[in-house]
Amino acid sequence: MLMIDTECIGFVTQIGACYFNDKGEIEEKFLINISMESCIKHGLQIDAKELRWWLERDKPDWLKDSIDIRCALGRFREFCKRDVLVWSHNYDMYKLQIMYGAIGERIPFPYRNWRDIRTLVWLAGLNSKKEEDVTHNALDDAIRQVDYVSKCLEVVREKTKIVKIGV
Repeated sequence: MLMIDTECIGFVTQIGACYFNDKGEIEEKFLINISMESCIKHGLQIDAKELRWWLERDKPDWLKDSIDIRCALGRFREFCKRDVLVWSHNYDMYKLQIMYGAIGERIPFPYRNWRDIRTLVWLAGLNSKKEEDVTHNALDDAIRQVDYVSKCLEVVREKTKIVKIGV
């Protein structure tokens, strides 16, 4: 499975992702910062509300070592395995679709493989977010999300366990 998180100012400025197994163990990791200038050159716009939110915080990680949108999304495409279940918040998927659309490409995995974290958390009946745990570094947040998605999957599997009667 693949967990994705993004940081945005109207467009995605950072993508963090990690592969994980059914036990919630982290495997490969990915983090990339996307150049604001290259996003703007591709017609993407800054969202004033999101920018204001970031300006109230410490210097964001995504300002360091940012690269061109095409290069960043190309590297993310290379990281993604086509037939993997992809977990994230719907917001992140929506933003990634816009980013890939801006460069004339599609997201690197089929829509049918998307899984929404908030829906899973709701089905499990668990609380997913403690604001003090959120780092606003996309990779750190993706790794944190793996932890509660794994717990939620365990709860949902237990709730929906089918008991075989008779042989």
